[in-house]
Amino acid sequence: MEKRLRPAEVEMILRRASELNARRWERGSEDVPSVSPEVLVQVAAAAGIPEQDVRRAMWDLASEKTAEPHSLAWKLYGPARLRAVREVDRPQGRTREHLEGLLRLEQGLKVRRKTEMGSLWDPGDELGVVRRALDFSGDRTLLKTRSVELRVEGVDEERCAANLTADVSNQRAEYLSLGGILGATLAALFILAGMQNGLFLLGVLPALAAPAFCCRIAYRRTTTEIRRALDDLLDAVEQDPSQAEQPLDRGDRQPGNIKGLKPIPRFTSPPRDE
Repeated sequence: MEKRLRPAEVEMILRRASELNARRWERGSEDVPSVSPEVLVQVAAAAGIPEQDVRRAMWDLASEKTAEPHSLAWKLYGPARLRAVREVDRPQGRTREHLEGLLRLEQGLKVRRKTEMGSLWDPGDELGVVRRALDFSGDRTLLKTRSVELRVEGVDEERCAANLTADVSNQRAEYLSLGGILGATLAALFILAGMQNGLFLLGVLPALAAPAFCCRIAYRRTTTEIRRALDDLLDAVEQDPSQAEQPLDRGDRQPGNIKGLKPIPRFTSPPRDE
């Protein structure tokens, strides 16, 4: 009998396969293949994914790309806004409370603005930078962000769409400045050496490009960790958050009675021998 895959397994397999494929083409040739939206809809239908879900995912991706202008920093290092969207089979209010609890307790973020549709979180004041520097565990990855926006929209009474958007413009600016400073310093050394020997002038351009390339790789690694942290939050909220809030089953016992506990005998002093 042929093994059938459940929707959750299909999602994990397709996500992992797309990551491997994208990684291969990033390090490969320049002729990267492209797929039209209609072909993507047909492929998703073959995997059991409805067309409206594919259209919504493409719309979310397009809105994420247009939310940030294509500046010089964007062209050199990439986007500074990372977005994770997930449709959760939980009510809107309970999902939002669970996500806000995870952002506050697990990631150490502070709420800055709260509305009916969502909330805005950030690492806090100067203490946030100190906490980020002293966080050697790596569990509070979102402390590296400038802010995290949470939006939860109800689809129906039992489903909602959770949207997490992380602003990492501070990280991109730090890596951009670091790459520029290191590149300028190394280039100045080659220029000084080139005054004595002109062959050293050939190393000016590589000295400018090498630190920027290394900082770009470091920034991509940071954004990958932040994306993974956002996905982990959405993975956690897909589980029923009410399980941790339900009290233990007391059965038919009255308050104050502990099951299986024998009564303590009353203490009496032994009779004295006359």
